[in-house]
Amino acid sequence: MSARKRFEGKVALLSGSASSMRGQRMGFGGCTAWKILEEGGKVVITDIQDESGEASAEQMRSEGYEAIYARLDVVDEANWGEVVERTLKEFGRLDILVNLAGMQDRGTLYDVDVDEWKRVMEISTTGILLGTRAVIPAMTDAGGGAIVNLSSMAGKFAGEYGSAYAMSRAGMLHFTRASSIQLAKFGIRCNSVLPGWVHTPFTEHIYAVDSERDWRSERVPLGRWGEPEEIANAVCFLASEEASYITGSELLVDGGVTAGFKGNTMPEGRV
Repeated sequence: MSARKRFEGKVALLSGSASSMRGQRMGFGGCTAWKILEEGGKVVITDIQDESGEASAEQMRSEGYEAIYARLDVVDEANWGEVVERTLKEFGRLDILVNLAGMQDRGTLYDVDVDEWKRVMEISTTGILLGTRAVIPAMTDAGGGAIVNLSSMAGKFAGEYGSAYAMSRAGMLHFTRASSIQLAKFGIRCNSVLPGWVHTPFTEHIYAVDSERDWRSERVPLGRWGEPEEIANAVCFLASEEASYITGSELLVDGGVTAGFKGNTMPEGRV
């Protein structure tokens, strides 16, 4: 059976996507980039991890795909302009933006470092604002496009740590809704994906600790952590024409965690 070609002739730009080397554990960006390539598209992977990004793009080209790496600090507006300009120079168009760049904090409200708080918020909120604004002219010229913002199930509930991360991810959801209204007239759809606990380089420090990993697995109705490919499937769906009538939506890919409570067995007699 021949591969699907949902992205034939399409060009996608992905932020925070340096971890894209096959043969290593990839993040959401890497898995998404490879799926787009395999389905006929071209990709621009971006990050501030230049060595990993260049190696990933080279591997993609060595397998016959069209891919480039560009350094991108998502909170630098001029840098966004440079990357979009290079994308147009290399590929002539831009159809898809996937905002993946993020930063995590482990602090509570009462002990988080304020500078760290600001940095987390800046990357997740200002970063997607600058990225979204940067691609509007190119997507409009292409007849429309799709923007997918990678939020988190943490944007739906509070916890004992990661206060800045959760707040920034919740902000991404409302930004996506606002974008969907304001950019519809340009033919640009904007949606968000909310991953649950997924084993990626971003979460390796948690997954590697048995007690941390198992505590989370027990709270997932499907009984396991997700794989980055499963998140990439959701991103690619929303970025494709299969989702042509979907904008302003939130797609939870969390194994059921946010659907309701699942923990250890209730004590006997508890109702």
